[in-house]
Amino acid sequence: MTTFVPTFHRNPDVERGVNYWQSVPATVDGVLGGFGNGTLPIVDAQGSRTFLLEMLPRLSAIAPASASSSSDNAVSNWLAERIKERGGPGRAVTRALDCGAGVGRVTRDVLSRLVDIVHIVEPVESFLDAAKKQSSSWPSMNLPPSKTAFKARKAVHFRLSTLQAFDPAKPYSSSISSNSKLSTKRVKLQAGSTESLYEPTLSIGDEGEDATSSPGALEAVSKQEPIEYDVIWGQWCLQHLSDKDLIAFLERAKACLRKPTTSNKESSTNAILDGSGIIVVKENVLRATEDGSEEVWYDDQDHSITRTPNAYERVFRQAGLEVVKTQLQLGLPEELLPVQIWCLRIPSST
Repeated sequence: MTTFVPTFHRNPDVERGVNYWQSVPATVDGVLGGFGNGTLPIVDAQGSRTFLLEMLPRLSAIAPASASSSSDNAVSNWLAERIKERGGPGRAVTRALDCGAGVGRVTRDVLSRLVDIVHIVEPVESFLDAAKKQSSSWPSMNLPPSKTAFKARKAVHFRLSTLQAFDPAKPYSSSISSNSKLSTKRVKLQAGSTESLYEPTLSIGDEGEDATSSPGALEAVSKQEPIEYDVIWGQWCLQHLSDKDLIAFLERAKACLRKPTTSNKESSTNAILDGSGIIVVKENVLRATEDGSEEVWYDDQDHSITRTPNAYERVFRQAGLEVVKTQLQLGLPEELLPVQIWCLRIPSST
C-alpha cells in the first residue's frame, strides 16, 4: 500500500456535506447548482463521451474510418468481429462505476450509452431515489438488444454509500455502516453485507427473451466475488474526500480495474489498447499558482474542498496511478471554476 504523505490544509467535512446535499432538490438542476437547465449538461456529457472513447476505443460501436471506406461489407464485418470478441451476441461484458452519481446524470448521458453494466454509488438517499425512479426512462435502457450494436441488454445497479465506506470490488457488501451518522434506517447490515435498497434496472428485452440471461441476473450470481471495471468515473464528488481518504479510495479502485488482455500499448493518441481499465477524474480546480505551490479552498456551503491540479496529481501519484491524459473541459459557463479531466491507469511497469 502506498505510504500517505500528509499535506496540511483544511479537510472536507463529509457529514456536513451530505447533510447539505440532502437539502438540495433531487434534480439535474439541483445537483448542478442551478446550471442544469442551460448548456452545461449537454456540453459536459459530450466532452465526457468524447474523452472516454478516445481513451477506450474498444467501447465504441462505430467502425473506424478505415473500415468504413474499405468495402461495402467492411462495417458489418468489423461489427461482427467486435461481437465475437465480446463472446457473442447477448453477452454483457463491459462495466463501469459511477462515483457520487447524484441523480444519475453521468450514467444516463455517458456511461450507460457506452458500457453494458453500471454500478451507481451515492450517499444522498433522495438523489439515489430519483436515479432509480428515472432510470427506466433513460434512452439506453429503452433499446432492446436487437436494436443495439452489440445485441446485449444493459443494467444499472444502485448502492447507498459514501466513497469512504465503499469497496468497488465488492459493491454488494460495502455500504455505510449501520452505526454511521450518515446511515439511514433503510440500510440493513447482515453479516457484513447490505441489503440493496433497489433492484437493478434492466434495459427492455426482446420478446420471448429469457430473463435469466440478463446482465442483472449474471451480475447477481457472483455478488460476493470481486468484480472488475473498464472505467471508474469520479466527477464532482472527489472534493468531498480528504487527501488520505481519496488516496485510500483510489487504491481500492485501481485494485479492481480490468487487467490487460493483450500486449498492445497506448496508441499515438494515448488510447488504451491493451484491454485494461481506467479511472477518470473530472473535477473543479483552482487555477495553478505562479510558484507551483498547491492551494486548496474550502467551500463553506457544501463543506467540500477545491484543489489546484498539482494537488490532485500528487494524490494520484501517492495512490500509485499515472496520468495518461489530462485536459480542461471547454464550453462551460464562464462564471464556473475550471473543470479538469484526467485519465488514470496503473503504470504499465507495475
